[in-house]
Amino acid sequence: MKRPPGGTWIRRYYLLTPLFIVLDALFGLNVRVSGLASPELRYLYYGLCLLCALACYWQSRYSVLIAIAESSVNLLILLAGVMIPIVHLGDLAGDAAANAGISGYNVINFLLSGGILLSVFYSAQDELRNPPGTY
Repeated sequence: MKRPPGGTWIRRYYLLTPLFIVLDALFGLNVRVSGLASPELRYLYYGLCLLCALACYWQSRYSVLIAIAESSVNLLILLAGVMIPIVHLGDLAGDAAANAGISGYNVINFLLSGGILLSVFYSAQDELRNPPGTY
């Protein structure tokens, strides 16, 4: 029995980027890259994700590497976005100090990016052990 081609679900994940953009722009649901507070930086990152979608579509053999790199960068941004306000808590006042650290969107972003990173990592290992077309 043949396995489905590797990277298909990764391409689908990146092709959902416009949905994440709409959720962020219209409803304020920033779950894809919640570590970036600046809208300009978020939309720049969404543009990067759209480029990842195009790269995964045109060069599907690199989709695993693209997903690992993007998910790693996303987790780094998320961790920096959570830790920097905590480290500089003394510099914040009022509501900013109360909102520093982990929010619900951060947790969703962590689960999404971390889940993608782990899934891609283990599926890449599986593909290396059993190339497509093998039983």
